[in-house]
Amino acid sequence: MRLASEGTERASESAGLESPSLLANGADGPAAFELKFLLTEEKARAVAERAATFLALDRYADPSRGNAYPILSLYTDTPEFDVFRRTPAAGNTKHRVRRYGSRGPIFVEQKTKTGDRVRKRRASADLATLAAISGGISIPEWPGEWFRDGLHEQNLSPVCRIAYDRVAYLGSIDGGTVRITFDRNVRGVAESKWELEPVDSGTWLLEDEVICEFKFRLAMPAPFKAIVEEFGLVPAAVSKYRRFMQTKLAASSGGDADD
Repeated sequence: MRLASEGTERASESAGLESPSLLANGADGPAAFELKFLLTEEKARAVAERAATFLALDRYADPSRGNAYPILSLYTDTPEFDVFRRTPAAGNTKHRVRRYGSRGPIFVEQKTKTGDRVRKRRASADLATLAAISGGISIPEWPGEWFRDGLHEQNLSPVCRIAYDRVAYLGSIDGGTVRITFDRNVRGVAESKWELEPVDSGTWLLEDEVICEFKFRLAMPAPFKAIVEEFGLVPAAVSKYRRFMQTKLAASSGGDADD
């Protein structure tokens, strides 16, 4: 049985860690691996129990919500939906705004994905910053000015808000940061403004499934391999944004969306 002191020690050690795909202060390095799996609720709970034996809950965990916390993402795209359609103009990147918790910290992010490898760039923001972005106002002293520049260069604007509940485990293995997340209750609504209002209703994007994601910087850690083998996990290509857009475009066209 896991001792309480062991869990406390792991939580303390992981308090300052960030997701493997985030490189602090503009540092360079290898892009991280992000492997996703679609799991039943029963299997997701079993995998989470195993993850808890060697990783700690991240700092946003809310015990009153079963250690889950809400995440809200505001996604952008071009008028031609180049990001969704993966045209060369999109450059394998997504620009989004993300809020952790109901009224928690806000970040702007650029996510670049090549195969299973991901690199993220992030800067803190607030509602006043988003208002400035919506008006095309430059904020030279803001560390996230690169985000506004990217929006302008690619002609990006908000297209949807996607919300979900996340339970996340974080830690260090063999000197590298690793992370396992479980996302539930994924839902989305169309959005054309720079707003971060909660998604109280909308299109539900998963039916009785949980998105589990393994994140690590170099080779898959041995404990991750053990989980994959024990539970027979099979990687799945699943994107919350793409799922929402496929549903939205299919509904507007009366058929299947172009993928």
